[in-house]
Order: sequence, then C-alpha cells, then structure tokens
Amino acid sequence: MNIEFPAKKAPEYRQVLVHSVWTFFGQSLMQVVDLLFCRDLGSVATATVGTSTSFFAWFMILGIGIFSSLEYLIPHSLGAKDEHKAESYFLSGALLITLLSVASMMGLIFLTRLGSAFGMDPNIQSSVTHFSSILALSFLPTFLIPLLRVELQARGHSHDTTVAFILGNLLNVFLNWALIFGHSGFPALGIMGSAWSNVLSRAFILFFLLIRVKQSRMTNPFRLPFSQIPWKLRMKTILRLGGPTSLQMLFEIGAFILVSTLASRFPAHENAAHAIAISLASFVFMIPAGMGSAAALTISRALGEGSPEMSKKLGDQTLKIGLLYAVIGSVLIFLFRFGVMGLYTEDPRTVSIGAKLLLITSLFQLGDALQVILSGCIRGFGETKVQAKMNGIGHGVIGVPTGIFLCYYCNLGIQGLWIGLSTGLFSVAFLLGLRYRALTAPFRSVNGA
Repeated sequence: MNIEFPAKKAPEYRQVLVHSVWTFFGQSLMQVVDLLFCRDLGSVATATVGTSTSFFAWFMILGIGIFSSLEYLIPHSLGAKDEHKAESYFLSGALLITLLSVASMMGLIFLTRLGSAFGMDPNIQSSVTHFSSILALSFLPTFLIPLLRVELQARGHSHDTTVAFILGNLLNVFLNWALIFGHSGFPALGIMGSAWSNVLSRAFILFFLLIRVKQSRMTNPFRLPFSQIPWKLRMKTILRLGGPTSLQMLFEIGAFILVSTLASRFPAHENAAHAIAISLASFVFMIPAGMGSAAALTISRALGEGSPEMSKKLGDQTLKIGLLYAVIGSVLIFLFRFGVMGLYTEDPRTVSIGAKLLLITSLFQLGDALQVILSGCIRGFGETKVQAKMNGIGHGVIGVPTGIFLCYYCNLGIQGLWIGLSTGLFSVAFLLGLRYRALTAPFRSVNGA
C-alpha cells in the first residue's frame, strides 16, 4: 500500500521548504546585486567582484560543508526528544565556527596575494587583493548564519531566517548604492563600497538571528551548563559527519571555483562574462540547494521520530518539486539569456560570450537541481561519505578533465570549461540517483512504490 502524506505534516514540510529555499536564494541574491551595481564601473570591476567571490568561496564551502552535518544532528536529536544532545551540538558547532572563521580570514588574505601564481590578469590583481581583504571580515557571519537557521527551523521558527534575509538584502541594496557612489552622506568608495556593503549586510543578518534565537529560548526552560557538554565528543562527531560533506562540496562547488580561477587568466571582458554567468547560475542553483537543505532537515527529523517511510515520502516529494523548477528555469534562461546579460553590461563582447555560457547553463539545470537535492536527501538519512566519493568521480574524474580538454586542446576556450561543468553535474546526479534508490528500496518494496 502507499504511504499517504499526512495532513498534519504538510504545513510543516511546506514551511521548512519555503523558508530554506528563501534563505539560500537570499544569500545568492547579494552577489547578483553586487554585480549589478558594478555595471557602470566597467569590466575590470565586474571581474574583480567575480574573482574575489571565487577565492572567498574556496574557504566558505569548507566551513559550510563541515557544519552541514548539523542539519542532521540537531533535528534528529530534537525529533528523538533529546534536548541535551541538541543543545550540546549547537554550542559545540558555534565554537568550531568561531575557530574556523579566524583561520579562513587569514587563509583568504594569504591566497589573494598569490594571484600572480595562478596567472591572474595583472589588471585586477591589486583590486582583488583589496576587495578580498574586506570580504574576509564576513566569514564569521557567513558560517554562523546557517547554524542559527538550522536551530530556528528545527524548533519551529522557520520564518525568522526569511525575514532576516529580506531585510539584509534590502540593506545590501541601499549600502551598495550609498557606498559605491557616495549617496546619503556616505563616502564614494567605488568597488570597495560593494565589499563593505556585503560585510555589513551579513553582520546585520547575524545580529537579527541572534536576537531571534535568544527570544525563542525564553519559552524553553532547558539550559545546559557548559561543564556538562562533552565538547571533544560533539566536535569530533560534527567533523566526522561534516568532513565528507565538505569534501563533497569541494568537488561540487570547487569545480565551479576552479573554472572561475582559470577564467581569471582570460581577458577582462571574457572574465566578466564568466563572472556574470556564474553569478546567475549560482543564483538559480540556490533554490534547489534550499530544497536539498529542507530535505535533509525534514528527513532526519522524521527518522528521529521513528518514521523511515515518511522520510522516503519527503525525499520523493522534494525531488518532484525540484524537477519542475529545473524545467521552468531552463526554459526561462534560454529565452532571456541575451536580455539578462544586457542588464549587467553594455559591452557587446561580454554580452555575446555570456549569452553562450547561459545557453550551457540552461542545459545543465536538470542535472544541477537533481544532484543537490539528492545529496540533501542522502544526508538526511545520515550518509555523507558516499556524496563525496560520487562528486569526486563526477567532477574530478569526468567533469573538470573534460572541460580542460575542450578548453585548451579543442580550443573552445571558456565555453569548453562550462561544457565540462555540465558533464560533471549530470554524472553526479546519475550516481547519487542510484544511491538514493538503494537507500529507499526497502520502503519502496513495502509500499509498492
């Protein structure tokens, strides 16, 4: 027989899904806004923002990957009614995040000073170093925000992160306008104003969520003394589960970042086209990424409540929604690729190259959406190592080598790199699909699905 989707579960599922999607969407929207405001500053400014963001992302995926394990650990503990364990994971995660933030700041500043070793265009070397030094200040809020999001969503306060990102993005728009061009009494900082806007907006989001976490805990009498927290054990568990996820994201998002690093070797107008296209691809990707996060959270909670059949149902439902989104997104990107590029730049060379890259983007939407949602579903079942292996095969063995071959040996240039990315995404989606099918096979045989 088929397991029905209980009416009492539907509102909770929709709430987590919508607010998770908006949180990821809101994060990506900031970068899109930054690039739009740099439109009138020229291709060098656009390339600077894109390259700096790529360097920042190398460290960001390390932290977010590690702490994604809390999407399983905290909801699963709460689903099992274990407040002690849930609280100890939250506090241990906060300590690890603080330590990693400091290390990431120093690492980013050091890495950007080695730009010449990557063959970076000399025209953007100095501006990338300066921009990245400012952007490094946002590591702490960037890492803490997902932890606070999981804490609030797991305790039934999903809307708080949506409100925070709406207000944060509005602030980012204002600060970009004010700090880049010198409006409303602010100094005109040019492109560096965009970096400060990003830092201040993320700090505001963090401050808002900290207040909401404190307020939400006023109704919860449970308090865990620091002396009762098994710090070493909890941090070891976070790293054990999060380490493979971080490696998975390194292969997955790292493939895109590697392409961005290679793109910095191309002329400014090609680099700018890539920066715009990769920003839009990331923007579109964030919606299924939010779906994957929601799947991990709801599946793990259902498992904690002792309902594996419901976990399978939640995963299948999220995949169906993701597929529908991917099809719609592909059509829209294909139809409006030239118009979208025209919003960012008036340079005809940049528009032409960017439109070709967006054509490839429209083709890989299905694979991209499937692989990130499947990864979240599998993470919800408590597995993290398998995603790292399959992403390593899909991107490291198939996608990236294919892109480099097409770029340098078939003379397809930056388009060859993007075709390689597309090949990697579909390969990973296929491999993860096989694993998800195997994980849910017992429930399919029982339920006739």
